Amino acid sequence: MTVEMLDLVIRSLLVLATAFLFVIVFVAYSRVKNRKLLLISVGFFIFFVHALVTIPELFYGFALDENLHLVIHLVALGFILVGILKD
Repeated sequence: MTVEMLDLVIRSLLVLATAFLFVIVFVAYSRVKNRKLLLISVGFFIFFVHALVTIPELFYGFALDENLHLVIHLVALGFILVGILKD
């Protein structure tokens, strides 16, 4: 099974970008300790785990259904939205 190099690079950069965003928000949460930043960091953590799950898809041939990708994104965006709107 051949893996295109561009696909591997893009998915690796996606993991690095989501990890960077998650670390920034989580460090802010660890300093402030409020529920708003906790919800936002949970949303970015879901995006990070989702990005990690997509890398083995390249090598092992299994793939998540498109509807499952949409549900994962909606749940993560829901946590981020609730965190932003929390007052």
